[in-house]
Amino acid sequence: MHLSVPAVLLTTVYAAALAVAVTAPGQHLLAGLLVLTGLVTRWAVRHRRAHAVVAAATADAVLAPDPARAAAA
Repeated sequence: MHLSVPAVLLTTVYAAALAVAVTAPGQHLLAGLLVLTGLVTRWAVRHRRAHAVVAAATADAVLAPDPARAAAA
């Protein structure tokens, strides 16, 4: 699994913000909700991209002509 430097830094910032939000939940509620929203959004985008790549690869495999059949015809 390839991890880019910006993704690692962003995850570190999210983890630090969550740690601050957990230490004083009432005081840092908005910050915690923003971080949670960012994490969920990031997961949803990555999840959607992964499904798009799999769907495209499957469609290419299904729609590609079979070379053995093309030679026989």
